Amino acid sequence: MTVTAESQEQPAPVDSEQSSRTRTILKNASIVTLGAIALKLINFIYNVAVVRNLGDAGYGQFATVVSFVGLFAIFAELGISQYVMREIARYPEKTNQLFWNLVFIRLSLALIGVVGITAAAVAYGYPPDLIGGVALYTLTFVWASFQAPVETLLTANEKFNYVTSMSVVGQVSTIALGSIVLFNDWGFIALIGVGLLAMAPPTFLGLWAARRHRLLRRPVVLTLGMWPTMIRRGLPFGFITLSLTISFTVDSVMLSRFEPSEVVGWYNAAYQLARSLLFFFDGISVAMVPTLSRAFLSDVALVQRWYYRSVKVIIMMGLPIAIGSTLIALPLFMFLYGEQYLPAVLAFQIIVWDVPLLLFTSFCGNMTTITGEERAAARIYFTAAIANVILNLLLIPKFSLYGAAAATLVTDLTAAVQFYFILGRKLELPNMSSITLRVLFSSIIMGGTVLGLREMGAGLWLMIGAGMLIYAVMVVVMRLLDAEEVALLKRLAMKTGWGRT
Repeated sequence: MTVTAESQEQPAPVDSEQSSRTRTILKNASIVTLGAIALKLINFIYNVAVVRNLGDAGYGQFATVVSFVGLFAIFAELGISQYVMREIARYPEKTNQLFWNLVFIRLSLALIGVVGITAAAVAYGYPPDLIGGVALYTLTFVWASFQAPVETLLTANEKFNYVTSMSVVGQVSTIALGSIVLFNDWGFIALIGVGLLAMAPPTFLGLWAARRHRLLRRPVVLTLGMWPTMIRRGLPFGFITLSLTISFTVDSVMLSRFEPSEVVGWYNAAYQLARSLLFFFDGISVAMVPTLSRAFLSDVALVQRWYYRSVKVIIMMGLPIAIGSTLIALPLFMFLYGEQYLPAVLAFQIIVWDVPLLLFTSFCGNMTTITGEERAAARIYFTAAIANVILNLLLIPKFSLYGAAAATLVTDLTAAVQFYFILGRKLELPNMSSITLRVLFSSIIMGGTVLGLREMGAGLWLMIGAGMLIYAVMVVVMRLLDAEEVALLKRLAMKTGWGRT
C-alpha cells in the first residue's frame, strides 16, 4: 500500500520509546559509520596499491580467484548466520545453543567447500596457478566458521563497537601483511595467503569480547537434531546471499572465460571503485536490523519512519555521486591507476549509476529481514541473479566488460522496482517524488558546475571540491532537510565526535 499524499513525507513525532530506539540506532550507526569510513579509506588506498603493483594481468588473476571462490561462498554457511543473528536478538535465552551449533555447521560445510570448490576450479579449466589460488583461498572458510559466528553474536547483542574493531583489526592486518607482499613482488598467490592469515587477529578479538561481556556460557552445546531446522530456516537468507553473490561475482568469472586477465583487471578496477562509494550508508543499514527487528513486533510506525529517512539519504547521496563520478571518471582513473587502466573508464561510467540502485536494494534486503519478508526477497534476488547470468552471456561476448557493467545496472534496476512493491505490502510507503525531483535538480546544477570546470581544464580536486560545495548549497536552498533531520544529523555528529569543538 502506497500513501500518495505529499504530507506523508513528513513523519509524525516520536514517543519516548521510539526516541529511545532512535537513539540506539544512531549510537550504533555512529560506531559502524566511523569504522566504515576508516575502513573504506584505508582499504581504498590499499586497493589502489594492489591494482598498480599487480598490473592489469596480475590483478585480473587475483580478482578471478576471489570472484570464483566467492561464487560458492554461500555453501559454506547457507544463510544460517543471518537467521541466528535475528533469533538471538529476539530470544537471548537461546544464545548458547544457537551459537555453538552455528559454529559446527559452518565448520562442517567449510571442510566440504575446500575440496568441492577446488575441484570445481579444475573442472572449469583454470590453469595451475589459478587452481592453487582457489585452493588457498577456500581455507578462509575454515577461519570464518569461527569468526562469523562471533560477529553474529556481537551484532545480535548490539556490540557494534567490537564488530567495528574486528573489521578494523582485520583490515589493518591485511594491509600490513599485504604491503610486505607488494613490496617484495611476491605475486597474487602470496596476496591471497595474506587474506587467510589476517583473519586470526579479529577472530581472537571477537572471542575476547564475547567472554568479557559473558555472552556465552559453558559448556559447548552440540545438538545435531537442531541442524535440519537451522538449515531450513536459514535457507531463505542463504538464497538471498547466493543470488547476491552470483550478481556480484559471476560477471568476473564469465569475463575470465571469454577475455584475457587484463580485461578482468580493468573491469574489477571499475567495479571496486564504484563499490567504494557506498561507505556512507553502512552504519545506518547495519545498525537498524537488530533494533528494528524487535520493534517491528510492536511498533511498525518506527520501522516506517526509518524507511523514509533511509531512502531519503539514499536519494540525496546516490544521485549526486552517480552524476559527479560520471563527469570526473577520466581524470580520476588517470590519477588513481594510470593509463594502463583507461579502458575501464567507460565501464566505471556505466556501473557508477548502480550506486543508488545497489544502496536501495541492499537496504530493502535488510528491511525484508526486519519485516519477515525474507522469502519474497529471496525470490527477487534469485530472479535478478538469473537475469544477470543471462544478460552477461548475451552481452559479454559482444561488448566485453562494458556489457558486464550494463548487465549489472539493468538487473539491479529490476530488483529495486520489485522491492518497492514487496515492502508496500507490509508498510505504508511515503511518496518520495518531491524529494527525488529536488535532489535531481540540485544534482544537475552541481553536475553543470563540474562539467564547466572540466571544459575549462580544471584539476580533479578543484572539480570535486566545487561539486561538493555547490551541492551543499543546493541542499539548503532546496530545503532538502527538515528540522527533525537536522537535529538527527547534529546528534549523529556529536556521537561520532564531529560535532565537538
